[in-house]
Amino acid sequence: MNRPEDKYVKIPAVIHATRIGYAYRSIREDAPGIDYDPDTNIFFEPFRKALERINGTPIDAERARHLANQIKLKASGEDLGRAFFTCLHAGIEGYRFIDFDDPSNNDFTVATELAYANGEDSFRPDITFLVNGMPLAFMEAKRQNNKDGILAEHERMHARFKNAAFHRFANIVQVMAFSNNQEYDDAERRPVQGSFYAASAYGHLTFNRFREEDITGMGKLVAERNPETEQFILKDNNLASFYGEPEYESSVQPETPANRIITSLFSPERFLFILRYGICYVEATDEEGIKRAQKHIMRYPQLFATKTVRATLDAGRTKGVIWHTQGSGKTALSYFLTRFLRDYYQARNRATRFFFIVDRLDLADQAKAEFEARGAIVALANSRDDFARALKGAGEDTNAVSDERTPAITVVNIQKFDENSVAVDFDYNLDVQRVYFVDEAHRDYKNGGAFLTNLVASDREAVKLALTGTPLVNVKGGNDTKQVFGPYIHKYFYNQSIADGYTLKLLREDVKTEFRLKMQETIRDLQEVKKLVKLEEVFAHENYVDPLCDYIASDYLSSQIALGDSSIGAMVVAHSSKQARAIYARLSELDQDISCELILHDEGTKESRRTICENFKKDESDIDILVVYNMLLTGFDAHRLKKLYLCRPIKAHNLLQALTRVNRPYKDMAYGYVVDFADITDEYDKTNRAYLAELTEELGDAAKEYSSLFEDPAVIEADLASIKDLLFEYTIDNIVEFQSEIAAIHDKATLYKLRAALARYKDLRNVARQLGYEDLYDRFDVERAQEMLREVSLRISAINSKEALALKDMSTGAVNTLLSKIEFNFRRIGEDELAIADEFQDKLRRTYGAFADNFDNDDPEYVNLLEELRKRFEKMDIEEMTSADMATSIKELDRLRSKMEELNRRNNILAKKYDGDEKFARAHKRALRTPPPLTESQTALFSVLSSVKANADSTVMSNHNILDNEGFLKRSMTRLMVQACKANGIAYTVEQVAGIAGYLAKEYINERGRAA
Repeated sequence: MNRPEDKYVKIPAVIHATRIGYAYRSIREDAPGIDYDPDTNIFFEPFRKALERINGTPIDAERARHLANQIKLKASGEDLGRAFFTCLHAGIEGYRFIDFDDPSNNDFTVATELAYANGEDSFRPDITFLVNGMPLAFMEAKRQNNKDGILAEHERMHARFKNAAFHRFANIVQVMAFSNNQEYDDAERRPVQGSFYAASAYGHLTFNRFREEDITGMGKLVAERNPETEQFILKDNNLASFYGEPEYESSVQPETPANRIITSLFSPERFLFILRYGICYVEATDEEGIKRAQKHIMRYPQLFATKTVRATLDAGRTKGVIWHTQGSGKTALSYFLTRFLRDYYQARNRATRFFFIVDRLDLADQAKAEFEARGAIVALANSRDDFARALKGAGEDTNAVSDERTPAITVVNIQKFDENSVAVDFDYNLDVQRVYFVDEAHRDYKNGGAFLTNLVASDREAVKLALTGTPLVNVKGGNDTKQVFGPYIHKYFYNQSIADGYTLKLLREDVKTEFRLKMQETIRDLQEVKKLVKLEEVFAHENYVDPLCDYIASDYLSSQIALGDSSIGAMVVAHSSKQARAIYARLSELDQDISCELILHDEGTKESRRTICENFKKDESDIDILVVYNMLLTGFDAHRLKKLYLCRPIKAHNLLQALTRVNRPYKDMAYGYVVDFADITDEYDKTNRAYLAELTEELGDAAKEYSSLFEDPAVIEADLASIKDLLFEYTIDNIVEFQSEIAAIHDKATLYKLRAALARYKDLRNVARQLGYEDLYDRFDVERAQEMLREVSLRISAINSKEALALKDMSTGAVNTLLSKIEFNFRRIGEDELAIADEFQDKLRRTYGAFADNFDNDDPEYVNLLEELRKRFEKMDIEEMTSADMATSIKELDRLRSKMEELNRRNNILAKKYDGDEKFARAHKRALRTPPPLTESQTALFSVLSSVKANADSTVMSNHNILDNEGFLKRSMTRLMVQACKANGIAYTVEQVAGIAGYLAKEYINERGRAA
């Protein structure tokens, strides 16, 4: 079916692919099992030819099919494609499948609507990208402003790849792209609009944005347009009427969002780079505590950082700073770089040894775990002697690369190193290239300092890459990070990371005024009455600690309710270690509902602290709050950590490091929350200004795009004002009346707006009072907001269910969207009946899907079947169904689905005879059932209409303005009909010819102008 996305996004995207090095393959005549393997979608002949060319040896069809079958076996495991990915790089039986060094030696082909099928389960990606006959990527294209945006596609793909029937295809596909041809909405955390990419997964997919940095270079890859190629593709997809239209000319421009991401991801050299260096498997522990493989793909800042490292080395420079904000994946970047740099120096006949340098044991352990999770061989150097042996390459852990896919890395903890730590003698080996990654390069590394001096002296030819999210700037003595480690190689700031969804904005929650006044009075009493002079003593006194802990406990429990999630964690940053112990003791005895742990350098053992930290990082952790002083303020990553209670001032970059402990995405959280007991505003503003000055020096006017870690108070105030106005229309202090009010609303857009406002209020309630919204704060608590939010969601679900069951819109998009939103709340279903409930849902989806697949909705047979389905559901109350009701309905659904699938089968066979042109299949059926028929012979009618089609397509393509004049087009169709009837010896009446010609004219015009 020619949908709007076909005309405006998919086909223009296919045409664009042919301008960056892809050949278009029409699959109309391709037969499964003969031209390609339907189990893998590997095309035999392109596969054979590519292997013959790459391996420089003759390969016959039998050998090619044997190798394709070996690939099928590799891709059939439940390993997320790890075995297949390995053979992509290493080959099978001595045969290489891809030439990564010479893109021109490979075959790049693009096809549309290639079926991914396994038994009754199937789907057809809009565009499939084949490399040497192998389907290594696909793209789903949606129209602009499509309902639910890319989120709808995200949910569909999640459901597809969760289905075991599609696991082999998930194993083979390496990169997936999704676009509704719109620019990104950077204010929206979820992937609603824009162009995204992901690696495959058995279920949840992580969608990434892509922002091209080499715009000029990518533009040079786009060749001139080829009218012959464009017309062939349009004819092959029965869109001849679209050629030359203004909408077509706009859609094929290289600058459209959909076309841009195709260039960025799938231009041959870039695609091979991603396949070679940009994908890795990570062993991660899921929510059930089970280790499972995840497939990770390079984020775009990691890709461009890698490319700028290459440019830096090509220019003869061997050191520099990668300034990537916290939470952007610097350790993962280091891993990707080891694979790239290994090959970079191997091409120069040099072996590589990699060292990842940290200055704390917990960071060393964390880095070691992250590298090992990605499959690296990791040695840990905790002493000067360990490091010396690694530098020399002595012992078992020589840090030599074990094979071409598995890098080896020495993680070096310099915390306990003395001044001579790196001053070692070794036989200088010109064939070894050492690469140092200096993590957290904002630390106290100084020009001329012992460690840095000795590190440089250990190997003056070594590559030194410093990694930091908060470089030191304006430091006395010439010790700015870039002065110590060299110029910035690549930069990626937290405003970019927030826009890309990799980190969250922060919301600063000021302490309530009455509490602040109370604590100031307590401090005065302790100083004047108790005669406490040192602030450390004041802040650790029980008269201060007890109300502080009461406040923290109350706020934390309220936040669990407000955010609708009891799994969120919190961290208290104490004023001193003494206060930390006092806070821990008080919280431990305060509330049975809160569990806390204390992390200090002299509390417990290294092993016990490590156990606590690992426990806290788990989503299902039984630790609610960590109490710290200096530890864990940098480098500690726990996604569930969403509340930070700052009880002491922190300076400069250390403040930014501490704040960003709560900026990691977690579930659907909008913010990380900072409760400010220490009044950090001035220090934060001072630090932010310093970074802005640094950026202005580096970027000039582009630095204006740099923004704050914190949400803009003006934005918050505007949102609160909007929420207050919106809620004015409802009774917010009586939930029963509120239920009645929303029950009378049938417009989902109104309900969506209300739901968004309630969800936003949950995020902002704690700051409402400090911004002057006391009345809203006092009248509308979090529990009531949560309850109202649930009621609105239930009302939306009820409307979705009614719309779906009413079968008002049987288009594929409408059915898929509605089905995905139906909530089946079977009130009388017990545990033993869940299986039949699942079967009923599955049958319902399949039946609706069969009806949605029909392309001739005027066919009386379709109309009658649809009416049967409607009558069936008029009698059905889904919420009151018993298992017996469902069993009966399943039989009826199977019967109707079987009839509809048979009708669709006949329709598709007929359309295939017209090269897939559905409008001529509809015209064929209409001509047969309109009395008196032009002819009762199907073959004779086909001869007439196929002749008309060939001439009409050419006419429309050569003169697209003809579609603006329906009368002239109808006369042209009439002339073509008369010519075809005469040529085939068929007698006709004026009425018969005019009827068919008029119908075809309308079909061509509708095809061009169809907007939904």
